[in-house]
Amino acid sequence: MDLLKRLGRWSTSTPDAVAVVSATGRRHTYRELETRTAHLARYLRSLGVGPEVVVGVRMARRFEAVVVLLAIVRVGGVYLPLDPAHPPTRLAGMVAAAGARLVVADPGSVADLAADGTEVLDADLALAARPEAGDPASDPVHGAGDDNLMCVLFTSGSTGTPKGIGMCPPAVRNVVNWADRSGRPWRCAQFSSPGFDMSLQEIFGTLAAGGTLVQVGEEHRADPTLLLRLLAAESVDRIYLSPTLLHQLAEAWQAGGELPARLRHIVVAGEPLRLTASVRKLVAALPDAVLENQYGPTETHQATAYPMTGPPDAWPDRPALGRPLAAVTVHLLDEHGSPVAPGTPGEVFLGGPVVARGYVGRPALTAAYFLPDPFSGRPGARMYRTGDLAEWTADGTLVFRGRIDDQVKIRGYRVEPAEVEAALTEDPRIRAVAVRADRRTDGTSQLVAYVVPRTPDLDERAVRAAARTRLPGYMVPRSVVLLPALPVNRNGKVDRTALCLPATGVTDVTAPETAEDLMCRLWQEVLERTAVGPDDNFMDLGGDSLAAMQLATRIGRAFGSTITVRAVLDHPTPRELTSALERLVLAELDTTGCGRP
Repeated sequence: MDLLKRLGRWSTSTPDAVAVVSATGRRHTYRELETRTAHLARYLRSLGVGPEVVVGVRMARRFEAVVVLLAIVRVGGVYLPLDPAHPPTRLAGMVAAAGARLVVADPGSVADLAADGTEVLDADLALAARPEAGDPASDPVHGAGDDNLMCVLFTSGSTGTPKGIGMCPPAVRNVVNWADRSGRPWRCAQFSSPGFDMSLQEIFGTLAAGGTLVQVGEEHRADPTLLLRLLAAESVDRIYLSPTLLHQLAEAWQAGGELPARLRHIVVAGEPLRLTASVRKLVAALPDAVLENQYGPTETHQATAYPMTGPPDAWPDRPALGRPLAAVTVHLLDEHGSPVAPGTPGEVFLGGPVVARGYVGRPALTAAYFLPDPFSGRPGARMYRTGDLAEWTADGTLVFRGRIDDQVKIRGYRVEPAEVEAALTEDPRIRAVAVRADRRTDGTSQLVAYVVPRTPDLDERAVRAAARTRLPGYMVPRSVVLLPALPVNRNGKVDRTALCLPATGVTDVTAPETAEDLMCRLWQEVLERTAVGPDDNFMDLGGDSLAAMQLATRIGRAFGSTITVRAVLDHPTPRELTSALERLVLAELDTTGCGRP
């Protein structure tokens, strides 16, 4: 596979160049990357890993995780990324659905993934294994053919269970070519979750071009102020983010965070981009930077791009999706399957060799969304039905116009409310549930669960706690509304339009008199609650890591003292957080001598 050749050439031409900077700051060269990848590839091949063999990978962001992914690809295997932050039961279901024969896991998580018919390898032991060296010329470097699977990425499913998308090399090769079009070696942050398709551009796009992959640890991923500091310290010049996280990064910079002055390419994808004042100011402070809006579902990966240059103040509030990449065809069709005229909304169908094989182990679902492409002259050509609505402008630019179903994007991740409903109804205390998306005041979406209890002891806290054991954090409803029954229409189906949204926003109150009052007010604003008491728990009120980022930024502005996201999570009530902040301020004063008589 030509992708492997591009990855391998740097170990010969620039062996001492830094390929990966780990989250701990350790530097790893292309020579080391090649040596360790080839070593592990021989071991994996001895275990029977090859084309169409799925290998799960549950590892934290560290250099060794990159080695494992490349070694699987090198022997032509199929890698299945398993995010360590997701509940073990969900990961076990993904392993079973993908038919993984083998899982490579960090030492502490091996027991969590034990299942019938699946062997779980300790990653450190596998990397230290001593297979027969053999002739270096016989090392497995063929990779998968264009018709073989390269990876399986799971996304939310409308039938109540996540679905695994089987991706082949052409889709990855296409985005690598796009990422490498400038011909320069980038210093790119590895920020995305390994199960998010944007990670393909980060890892393969960077290493295929001879660049440096800067891994972002969990602490820096959770705190935009720390992330800004890392980007500046490591001279990162390319980063991929969801629009929500870009907004958080821009707000953290405005609140006093360090400017990542070397940034030259900011790529956003995963959800519709809305340009805020803070984002415009951040990009304006980076005069050489290009902000690029990308579009494409996991089933095809990146399909279009819209690079923005010039004065940010002149950019539209909601930028276009742009133009198709090479090897991608975009069809906008009406309900009869006929192309629509420019200026008329139509459903987006994506074609070309980048289209995934389908949903692993789900032929009926594959047949419903992966259709024959009547507009292609290529034998067997297919197109993917996205469910997105868009229209062409007169100059051939694609503009997003919404969805034809209930699917929403939360922090860049695709979420089907039906899957959240199915997970919640597994709780025997819940009689019925309906989930819908609510638009927050900052323009992002949040999930609201409407629950009919079966037992009198069920409350919002219990519902959210149960959800966290079954769902990844971004799929846990921010708000829970308890109802005696769900409203239904004349056909007996749930009437989602009749579901009342929970009370949100901040009530008009007098100006706060104490630091604790101000802290409660900030919590109200971030969590969009009408009232927050000093002993209310952040997580029980619907808080999550993203809300913690927002809260830390607002606390910095209101109190004039920087506080980390970790501090917010470690002090889960306004009273505790206020006390922690006061101790921090006193410590700062004592350090500078300002607090001494």
